[in-house]
Amino acid sequence: MKLVVLATDSSSTWMMVSALREDYPDLHVVVENPISRLMLLKRRMARIGVVKVIGQMLFMLCLPALRRLNATRIQSLVTSAGLSTQPPTGVSITRFASVNSQACIEWLRKVQPTVVVLNGTRIVSPALLASCNAVFLNTHCGITPAYRGVHGGYWALVRGDKDNVGVTVHLVDAGVDTGGIVFQGTIKVDEQDNFLTYPVKQYLVGIPLMRHAIADAISGNLRAHRRDDLPSAIWHHPTLWQYLWARLRHGVR
Repeated sequence: MKLVVLATDSSSTWMMVSALREDYPDLHVVVENPISRLMLLKRRMARIGVVKVIGQMLFMLCLPALRRLNATRIQSLVTSAGLSTQPPTGVSITRFASVNSQACIEWLRKVQPTVVVLNGTRIVSPALLASCNAVFLNTHCGITPAYRGVHGGYWALVRGDKDNVGVTVHLVDAGVDTGGIVFQGTIKVDEQDNFLTYPVKQYLVGIPLMRHAIADAISGNLRAHRRDDLPSAIWHHPTLWQYLWARLRHGVR
């Protein structure tokens, strides 16, 4: 059995890897380079418009301060779960410009993993998915299909949809969080939580679900389903004015 994690260099990746390594010490991590900010901005502007992107940028400027204020809280959550946000020593890591690059596709064809876990990468191409016979799995911070895209837990709270503040482990296809649902779980939010702690809690629930999904994939017992009881919607980063309105109007931090 070969387990490969295709990921970005992020705290959530190393939380996932530190947990999966307990079951699969020989796992291999592939890290892709981040998309340039200029290219990312151009794509967002083409998709959602200039005004909204400016609002998102203004909100993002506030995040470093919010991150500093919540550093202790986040570290406490991670440590209490026995995880780490740092790359573990001894893990095999390969780097590519993009998981969709021809070099990465050829690498997967050569390795032929049994299971591939995605974490924070760009949307993967059909060519990557066809590169090997592996089961491709992803942890999404939102309950699909209602909260596809980004910050699913946050948007569920903004909408007052407290029953759907959670996480989904799903099969990966060429869409945006549209693959078959393997497992879903919800989180409990308290007064200490905010925009930055929601995804940490989602990962703390999602990581055990991912471990279960991998075990099922290896044993041939993996099952996926669709949810017809929820609408399908994709969500984006909030603008500064959306965040402030949600905080003042609904108390969502």
